[in-house]
Amino acid sequence: MILKSLELQGFKSFPDKTVLTFSQGMTAVVGPNGSGKSNISDAIRWVLGEQSTKSLRGSKMEDVIFNGTASRRGVGFAEVSLVIDNTARRLDYDSDEVKVTRRYYRSGESEYLLGGATVRLKDVQMLFMDTGLGRDGYSIIGQGRIGDIVASKSEERREIFEEAAGIAKYRYRKTEAERRLNSTEENLLRLRDILQELEERVGPLAQQAEKAKKFLEYAGEKKELEIGLWLHTLEVSRESLRELNSKLELARTQYDGAGEAIDGLEQEIEEIAQQAQQIAAQIEEVRRGAQALEEEAARCDGDAAVLRNDIYHNTDNISRLQEEVEQSRAGGQEFDREIARLLQEVEEKRTAIATAEKEQRELSEQMQGLSRSSDEVSGQMEALSKQASDIALKIADIRVKGVTSESSLQEITLRLSQLTAGAAVRTAQNEAAKKEAAECAGALRACEEKVESLQNAVKGYELRYQSRAARLEAAKQEADRLGLDAEEKRRRARLLADLERNMEGFAGSVKTVMRQAERGALRGIRGPVTRLIETAADTALAMETALGAAAQNIVVENEDNAKRAIQYLKDNNGGRATFLPLTSVKGSLLAEPGLPAEPGFVGIAADLVKYDAEYEGVVRSLLGRTAVAEDMDYAVAIARKYRYRFRVVTLDGQVVNAGGSLTGGSSVKSAGLLSRRAEIEKIEAQAASLASKAEKARE
Repeated sequence: MILKSLELQGFKSFPDKTVLTFSQGMTAVVGPNGSGKSNISDAIRWVLGEQSTKSLRGSKMEDVIFNGTASRRGVGFAEVSLVIDNTARRLDYDSDEVKVTRRYYRSGESEYLLGGATVRLKDVQMLFMDTGLGRDGYSIIGQGRIGDIVASKSEERREIFEEAAGIAKYRYRKTEAERRLNSTEENLLRLRDILQELEERVGPLAQQAEKAKKFLEYAGEKKELEIGLWLHTLEVSRESLRELNSKLELARTQYDGAGEAIDGLEQEIEEIAQQAQQIAAQIEEVRRGAQALEEEAARCDGDAAVLRNDIYHNTDNISRLQEEVEQSRAGGQEFDREIARLLQEVEEKRTAIATAEKEQRELSEQMQGLSRSSDEVSGQMEALSKQASDIALKIADIRVKGVTSESSLQEITLRLSQLTAGAAVRTAQNEAAKKEAAECAGALRACEEKVESLQNAVKGYELRYQSRAARLEAAKQEADRLGLDAEEKRRRARLLADLERNMEGFAGSVKTVMRQAERGALRGIRGPVTRLIETAADTALAMETALGAAAQNIVVENEDNAKRAIQYLKDNNGGRATFLPLTSVKGSLLAEPGLPAEPGFVGIAADLVKYDAEYEGVVRSLLGRTAVAEDMDYAVAIARKYRYRFRVVTLDGQVVNAGGSLTGGSSVKSAGLLSRRAEIEKIEAQAASLASKAEKARE
């Protein structure tokens, strides 16, 4: 592996393209002091990946670019190419010649090329590792390097020996593998957190999916039920129409039968009326004969009673007189006359009795005659009574029939009136039924039209449903996406908050001082500068760039507090830190006439941050002399106009330093201490906005 040539253009003292060819053997470069001999070794070290500006004898990386002279203007980039003979394949590159190129621009952009193809710095370092040509290798020994190697500690010399022994590559790979393992473990931890969060959401999402399935099932059932309901309504309407037609025919039949029944009943009523008149005449004749017989019998009964009463009285008188005769005989003579008189009266009475007996016999004979007459009359009476009873029964039957006939007549009349009214009602019902049938027919047609319209509407609603279902699904996906994004933002904010709380990114000395201040071991500690100021997210990167290393400076109340903190770090081997006492650190604001009106001017850095009034001196000392511009073009124009008297920082982190040098390149946004706090607020606001949008999407 032999060095063949070195090409330089724009590197330090080589503004033009210069090619140095190294032939077999030893090559020496001689010249007076300041002629640029060391720039050749610097160029070799630089193209092999050297990143330390101190090793390149500069203060910043832009110093490797030719900056111009009094008679020649500077160039915009520096480029160095190193060509090595690889015939022995010492380098892991399939070519007999290896050409490594490094190019750096004033804008801060840098690139590496291997065989004309763009590669990474890591690829260049891995290519030359264990060959002695690495940036820390032993093949390039600069001024004072031998003394440093001899005077260095064993740990520092170990790197050179490892490079010579060929194990540096493996040590680097081990370190890289450990770094990747740590990074992978952190990623796994984050993935577990995300997985846990997602698992917590699986249950609610499953419930929502089940609800959605049920909703679709119920929607289908609802659709079928609605169609079935309309079909059922149509069938009920048809059935009602058929029943009304049947009832109409039945009413007509009943009406015709009722008319025939009324005619028969009227004829039967006339016949019964004639029979009733004949029976009434017969009843009247029998009633007159019975009345005459009853009067004759009553007269005979009266005569017989009178005669029986006379017989009774006469018998009673005879008994009384016999008693008086006996009393007279017992009473003496004085009663003879009375007896004679009484005998005479007795004779008279006997005569009267004989007469009476004769009359009685006559009366008896008359009674017997009358009895015979009475028996005859009784027979006649019995016959007449029997006939009367029969007639009475017939009359009763006739009366019952009459009453029944009257009732039947009344019922028939009532029925007739009812039938007449019913017929009228049936007629009205018939008319109403016809009208209802016509209405039902119209309703049927309307229903059929409505069914057709509803079927069309159903199809339209199905299309609308499908459209809205698609919108619903899209809204669900959008809600889920927004919810996941919001949760991711919240997780990111929590992670950054944990980093901020644990002071990740701060130097160990700053962490040590802050921990002791929290425990009360150190007093008067206010905190790092980045924790005492606030700025907007769009200016956070510019403020970080403007602060630089001062972002971790610790603000204290006075010099005594600073001395005690420094003594603590010294006693406990806690590292180094810069302290800013409020009593001694003062600053001023940049006051250039016309500066605020310059195009692209954003403001003075001290005016773009928020802080308490007591920190004004500290903020002005750190940011009071720094201007902020929108981009690099505006920054260069402002710095040039004001003859590079102050520093200008752009919003994307590029710097035009006082004196004219430029610092810049790519920056990792939101990686700084100050921008991290702004990013936390920004992410929390984004998470709240996403959560609100997700909730609206869910609604």
